[in-house]
Amino acid sequence: MKAGDAMIRPLVTVGPRDFARHAGGLMDDFGLAVLPVVDQGVFQGVVTRVAVLRGEEGVQSPHVQEVMSQPALVATTDTPAATLLDAMIRYEVLCVPVLDDGHVVGMVTRLSILQLISQNNQNLHVEAGRAAVHS
Repeated sequence: MKAGDAMIRPLVTVGPRDFARHAGGLMDDFGLAVLPVVDQGVFQGVVTRVAVLRGEEGVQSPHVQEVMSQPALVATTDTPAATLLDAMIRYEVLCVPVLDDGHVVGMVTRLSILQLISQNNQNLHVEAGRAAVHS
């Protein structure tokens, strides 16, 4: 199982020159806590709900580039899902952008990895059940 198998698509992204308030609205609309920041298709970083809320403490909403950060982890589609989950737990990261040649192609969350593991376990049980019936 690889990160590419667990990644979530399609992505909701935000640009660095968008207002943080806009990013917060997208997070509300889609039930997200983190958005990838993309400029002309190239991954720039992530913006979190916490960063947006901190940025809005001022009078004007800052631009995303003023509150975004570089993620602690990034993955490729070939990153083993188990390795990624271990790192996410160790670094207390809830989601990780998946990059391909500098472009974000998906996001992996702890939940998406657990759903992949569960799905694979269900498939193994079904295959085992079929084998028992046909033996």
